[in-house]
Amino acid sequence: MTYDDEMSLGRDALLCGEWLTAYAHFGKAHGLGHDVRRQHLAAHRACLRAAWAGRSPGRIGTQLFLLTWAFVLERDRTPVGA
Repeated sequence: MTYDDEMSLGRDALLCGEWLTAYAHFGKAHGLGHDVRRQHLAAHRACLRAAWAGRSPGRIGTQLFLLTWAFVLERDRTPVGA
């Protein structure tokens, strides 16, 4: 599975009201897209949306924390010319 596949499965699950399944797919996408800043941040935003849909305070807090630090500290590790 690719980053895009996992994000798509997560979005589909979220549309079906399956927030925990969506969160899991977005988490997998996070691992696959971690080295590309845009994908990394998008995966955290998607996890936050899923956590919000599930009204999960712990997951919401975790994603807000991780998203903030990823935005502030993360550098794009995409190879030049890729």
